[in-house]
Amino acid sequence: MAPQQELREMARLAQEAMELAATGQKAALSVLLAEMRALAALLPVSETGPESAAEEAERRRLHEAEVEAGFDNMPV
Repeated sequence: MAPQQELREMARLAQEAMELAATGQKAALSVLLAEMRALAALLPVSETGPESAAEEAERRRLHEAEVEAGFDNMPV
């Protein structure tokens, strides 16, 4: 085989390998995107921003304190 022909063959093989690698990466990223969308559907959404998140955290803290106080009043 002539050197020029060998170079063309190697270039063709390199191109095929690059296309296969890109296809594999695209498939992996598609799976990741699907997982992220599924997770986003499960997570609660804060509609009014960080202030609302802080208020929600304070509400939860107060509720947990109330529940704990109820346990403290139980007879042993």
